[in-house]
Amino acid sequence: MATKEELYISILPLEYKTTKSNVLMAQASLLQTLKKIQNLKVLSRQKQDLKLRLQKLIASTLTQLDSIQDKIPTPKIPKTIRKDKETETIIKVVPSKRDEIEEELKLINEKLRELNS
Repeated sequence: MATKEELYISILPLEYKTTKSNVLMAQASLLQTLKKIQNLKVLSRQKQDLKLRLQKLIASTLTQLDSIQDKIPTPKIPKTIRKDKETETIIKVVPSKRDEIEEELKLINEKLRELNS
């Protein structure tokens, strides 16, 4: 016999089955979560490797651009032909999201009025 006190209780078979299935489903859920965490670790490693690779590619591209620009002669343009950079700027008016939402609300309200009348 065991040295600890033993306690026996009676559980209904239906209750036993539901509890057992709940425990097994929880275990399966935990295992699936662990599997997803491992996949995330692998993906984060791959992401870091790709970031480093991209950084190296960008750095090499920039050095190539610098070397090409050093080889290209600078043109001499007379002052009368040059354009000011200030005159070339174009002002773009971008509608805000709030304006778009308000327009959609107006359209919806108009449709509701047409349906109700």
